[in-house]
Amino acid sequence: MRTRITLVTISVVAAVAALPVPAAAYVRTVTSANVATWWKAPCVTMEFSLGSPPPELDASGYLSAAQNAGAAWSQASLDGVTRCSNVIFNVKSVPDAAGPVGRDGHNRLIFRQNGWCRDPAPTDPNEARCYDPSALAITSVFQLKNSGEILDTDLEVNATDFTWGDFVGHPELTGFDTHDFQGAITHEFGHVIGLDHVCYSPGAIRADGTPVPRPVDNNGNPVPNCGAADNPPSITQATMYVSVNSPSAEVELRSLSLDDVQGACDVYPFSANFVCQPPSTPSTGGGCSFSARPGYGSMACVLALLAMALVVRRRR
Repeated sequence: MRTRITLVTISVVAAVAALPVPAAAYVRTVTSANVATWWKAPCVTMEFSLGSPPPELDASGYLSAAQNAGAAWSQASLDGVTRCSNVIFNVKSVPDAAGPVGRDGHNRLIFRQNGWCRDPAPTDPNEARCYDPSALAITSVFQLKNSGEILDTDLEVNATDFTWGDFVGHPELTGFDTHDFQGAITHEFGHVIGLDHVCYSPGAIRADGTPVPRPVDNNGNPVPNCGAADNPPSITQATMYVSVNSPSAEVELRSLSLDDVQGACDVYPFSANFVCQPPSTPSTGGGCSFSARPGYGSMACVLALLAMALVVRRRR
């Protein structure tokens, strides 16, 4: 089980011991031109297709969980009191049962229940039609290659191979193929605003077969391998880490670590005069997937860049 130190405790220790505190580390998603991704105005409305929700929750339960996941980022605070970021997530229910993925002005949150496959199908016959069945969710981010501006995001949830529940309200659901919905969506919403994993999966390749370089954090340090035994708590306790070893660790993804908060607040610092603006045009894209916990084992991320017609979906 991961443990979190409260911000109050951190402040007390720093004041009493008068020791230097290392700068919080986070990783930003970058385009193929190595430009960090970002929203011109990070007020993101996710359209949650709840026309036919899967078990184990009802539509209102899923909507509430997704709204709480968005609130974790919207209410990001470094001191536990004062909001420090302009990120605003709004999750609204729409009557669709599913929907397509693409840059169409709709940021979708979709359950895939009738096959864990792409919609629309890829036009390139060499591209895979369906996703890795071990992936819990895939977030596709469409952004301008040279500026990094995010234009559209779509989040697909694997309800074909897994069931989804609320491990806090219904701890009896902590079974082999059931996962905590709010925890996973909190992680994916981090990708929606342009944050990447704080660890690296060796062997990741792009669509053209070239290796994906090891990312660096905001302090310029290369990130460690995912699942390494010596990963420090500052890495393993982050919502943007990709490994959890128990249902309780899935629940803890709901609460942002100091590093997660620092990322949101550095990229989108709070301003009282903040005004939402529409995104620009046209796009290339990226994305990430969150893979399944095998039994109560690890949630790993398999990295691969997939070429699409005008976009690249980053990570499966």
